[in-house]
Amino acid sequence: MDNVKANSVIRQFLSLLPVNALDPTVFDYYTKKLTVMKSILIFVSAQLNRWGSYSEIEAQIRAQTELQRLFHLESISGSQLSRSLDRLPTELLEWLFQQLALRAKERTASLSGISKTIGKLSIVDASTISLPLNLGNWAQVTRKASSVKMHLRLVVASPDTVFPDAMVPTTANVGDRACAVELVIPSDTTYVMDRGYDDYKKMEAWSTQGIRFVMRLRDRAYTTVLEESTVPAGSRILRDAKVHMGRADRADKKTLRLIEFLDEKGRLYRLVTSIWEVSAEEIAQIYKNRWLIELFFKWMKQHLRAVHVHSYKPQAIWNQLFLVLITALLVQEANASFARKLTPWQLLKLMRVYLYLPWSALEQEVLRPRKSSKGKPTGVRPKPKILRTTVGKLRPSKK
Repeated sequence: MDNVKANSVIRQFLSLLPVNALDPTVFDYYTKKLTVMKSILIFVSAQLNRWGSYSEIEAQIRAQTELQRLFHLESISGSQLSRSLDRLPTELLEWLFQQLALRAKERTASLSGISKTIGKLSIVDASTISLPLNLGNWAQVTRKASSVKMHLRLVVASPDTVFPDAMVPTTANVGDRACAVELVIPSDTTYVMDRGYDDYKKMEAWSTQGIRFVMRLRDRAYTTVLEESTVPAGSRILRDAKVHMGRADRADKKTLRLIEFLDEKGRLYRLVTSIWEVSAEEIAQIYKNRWLIELFFKWMKQHLRAVHVHSYKPQAIWNQLFLVLITALLVQEANASFARKLTPWQLLKLMRVYLYLPWSALEQEVLRPRKSSKGKPTGVRPKPKILRTTVGKLRPSKK
């Protein structure tokens, strides 16, 4: 453990990558300088630190002796980095991502999910990344726009513990339904999906396979009501019914459950589910947790710079999307090693400050006692603000 604490933060962070099980000669038989493994370490470091361009990565390596020792490189050019990102085997990056996701699943196996009755969730959704039209014309979706999508499955192990465990990169004109085949598979979790995934045949197939799901229906989706259940008086639940999806009368149709409810702002939601054993209120609560994947997308784009791509070639973009997810899982794994848990954003900020310092210094900062404020006592009037300036003019507001 002493050797670990003596390691720099960046060195210890990258050591969490499961690359020791790989044979580097498989990928680097003809490579002399920028090997596949070095490239992966460099680009994970770039995502961790939000280095926004090849020239910035190049300058960072040239300026930091710790990076030079870590990567066994004194310098590297931006053009070499560009070629390296495009030639990285996407299958290898996907394998690394899956290995880290498996470790996250093992690490969170004892958690009970949203609640003991609901259990763990798998939220499926997609996020779009825009590309310049002239450079990303291979991903053109309209006359004026090019974009790609990250179709993601996010596991909710507890209300404050989430991690991605599957991703399918596509151009933006690939519909959500097409990717549901790869993302919705038999598991011990409940799948939560938005309106883009409402395929009647898939719903029936999932129900037949015993897959638990909660999905929001489009406004135009038609259901044939078979039986209405009593809903609690005064609740936000408007309907709880057994239904068949669509109009066709077929003997082998699967019976599903329709829940309609109003949210706090009075908006109507129509949900279809294969779950029968929990209350309608809990079904509504399951769907409300879909917002967690939106927060995860926002976190990746803001703090891991997932919205900015280094290259506009398809292979390079797919590689960077997997590198972003690998970095996110590494941050969560590093966070789990501390006795005191921080939010991923809190740990990221500290890691960037302590990047080239010993891991023990970061550990001391994470475990440092912090004072908690009790807040302002009730009934105490706020102190008047005193504005002082020696330059410029202040004109007090009449309000």
